[in-house]
Amino acid sequence: MTSTLLLQYSSISQWALFLGIALTLFGWFEKKNKILVAGQFLFLLLGLFAIWVLLSGQVNIGQTESKNITKEMKVLSFYRGVLILNGINLISLFLKLFKLRFQKASLAAVILIALMLFFMIFNILQMPA
Repeated sequence: MTSTLLLQYSSISQWALFLGIALTLFGWFEKKNKILVAGQFLFLLLGLFAIWVLLSGQVNIGQTESKNITKEMKVLSFYRGVLILNGINLISLFLKLFKLRFQKASLAAVILIALMLFFMIFNILQMPA
């Protein structure tokens, strides 16, 4: 994969995370259920995008002779984190759908993990090529 394509995929993911976090927080604080679900749906789309990137082999690591972690390896770990976020988000949506306990706790976990992933991809994009 070229560096430009890696940058584009990472930028799309960063913007999707930012918009998902903003929509989820706004919907949660203002008690607007449709906006909250729209933010969580955006996280699901980001998870599908991560599955596509990981399974299609778009990110090639190549052979590294040094012990340094390359930018591509960090992007792969980011997309694996997005899959974890997607799993927890599915649990949160399930709890919301059936109005079960721990709905707010699961939503707080989704937001915290999304924030960690947002700053992770932000730091990856700030790395020199």
